[in-house]
Amino acid sequence: MIACGTLALTVGLAVLRPTVREFRFSPGRAAVLGVVVLLATHLLSPRDLVAAARLQWRPLLALTCIMIMTGVVQEVGAFDRLAARIEHGARSRSAVHTFTVVFVISAVTPSLLNNDAAILLLTPLVVALTRRLYPGQPRVTMAFAFAVFLAPGVAPFIVSNPMNMIVAESSGLDFNSYAAVMLPISIAGAVLTYVILRVAYRRLLAATTPAAAGIVTTIHPHPAERPAVALLIVVFFAYPVGAALGGEIWFVAVAGACGSLALARAYRVAPMRKLTGHVSFDILAFLWGIFLVVQGLRGVGVVDGLVALYHGVPAASGAQLATIGATSAVGSALIDNHPMSILNMMAIDHTMGVKPLLAALVGGDIGPRLLPIGSLAGLLWMDLLRRQGIEIGIGRFLRLGTVVLIPTLTVSLLLLWAL
Repeated sequence: MIACGTLALTVGLAVLRPTVREFRFSPGRAAVLGVVVLLATHLLSPRDLVAAARLQWRPLLALTCIMIMTGVVQEVGAFDRLAARIEHGARSRSAVHTFTVVFVISAVTPSLLNNDAAILLLTPLVVALTRRLYPGQPRVTMAFAFAVFLAPGVAPFIVSNPMNMIVAESSGLDFNSYAAVMLPISIAGAVLTYVILRVAYRRLLAATTPAAAGIVTTIHPHPAERPAVALLIVVFFAYPVGAALGGEIWFVAVAGACGSLALARAYRVAPMRKLTGHVSFDILAFLWGIFLVVQGLRGVGVVDGLVALYHGVPAASGAQLATIGATSAVGSALIDNHPMSILNMMAIDHTMGVKPLLAALVGGDIGPRLLPIGSLAGLLWMDLLRRQGIEIGIGRFLRLGTVVLIPTLTVSLLLLWAL
């Protein structure tokens, strides 16, 4: 009861973010509270904290460096200029064309950065863009917002999802082995998601035309824009090269972050404090804490239940992949994909091969489309929209999410079995 109750409390506080006597709970603070509760009830020990730190420091360090690189690219105005370029082209194009461009950008950006960073960057940008292009049409803005959230499906690379980095570190999956299987699955899922969204919003987009251009503000390129973007691309292509040479992701990410900071200093992009302010310590605390909170479930039979379920079907079969993928998707939608991924990591041993673990990651990546609680990116997305005055009901989210989830999960698992 204590272990399950602590997980429910942690996830509940992370979702609702209540304020208690001027103290506002965030996902990171909720996770730290969960760890404190489990320490106080002796379901966790200081030894568990040390073991978790040994396992997590590499992926968390890599994620921190990716946040710094993303922050430098944002500070030089690359995303603002991209939005201005899209807006200029959209004035003479159909809403369908603009929707396609936004969807592609929303699918590619998380692959290069990570899902959470992409949501933080693209959601306010796309909302502002559509309000200028299609004023007084909130349904159009909502359609584009869903494109931003639903475009990233299965993470094509380890760095595309923070939780996948932790699972890959634990299981010994390297960058290239992961990408060889998950990249084609990700592309197929993105194409299928786009088709579904186009069908769902066909009448709305067909009836929408851009408003006449108002005062056009020219955004001049920052001298550091091209070097910063080029460095980000070089770092991305260094991941597979480093993996082929036996290197690790965190080392490449650290080198990229140092290069970005040096570039920012040389071009006087922004003060160092502002650049490091792009690191979300709350997200890092949530990832660290939720890992430990789920550790408390290991000794109370939850992991054993998953082991029995996964071993109840023939090993290395399509039925096993379907069972693991569907369980992961539903579990992620209900309790968040971070704790569900950790539970799967404990339940799936190395003797089962790599496919069952990848099936769990597929379900964990796609499952959050069912409910916003399913991922940290979903919570960030809902919060950003709420700040912009856009309320999306759970019913609407659930209906569209179900229509997208079922076919994309089915196709992704079939491809995983076939590959």
